[in-house]
Amino acid sequence: MKVAVFAEYVGIHCYDVFDDDGLRSRSETLSFRAQEVSDALDFANEPRFSQDAVQKIIDLRSVVADMCFDRFGKRGFMGKSMDLIHMDQDVADVLDKIIVVQLSPEEAEEAEADWDHESQFNQTVNGGKSSAIRSENIGFRARP
Repeated sequence: MKVAVFAEYVGIHCYDVFDDDGLRSRSETLSFRAQEVSDALDFANEPRFSQDAVQKIIDLRSVVADMCFDRFGKRGFMGKSMDLIHMDQDVADVLDKIIVVQLSPEEAEEAEADWDHESQFNQTVNGGKSSAIRSENIGFRARP
């Protein structure tokens, strides 16, 4: 949902073309990228981001980060509002959580073997697995 709000906001409030006489407008590229992101989002029962959608989101963020502004003031001031900055950060957080994985059957088998091998280093803690590797030689300790 955060991505949809970001794309809609950019499509309505952001400008990236500026004339010498102070007029501003939205380029076709900006409008197209915002619309592409909106169209690529899947709001089914189990929402998901396709690899194509993720790339479109990244492309839109790239355009917004460049010469795209939503705040304008006296004497040609152009800037980004805190709303836009926060929305961009929210989208970055969403992208950080997305894992795009497409493995061939051979790669999947190899990955599972690696995970099995790595799991031997996990220590059982309170009935569950810990990913911490225990080391007997932990170096210097502070003295009380």
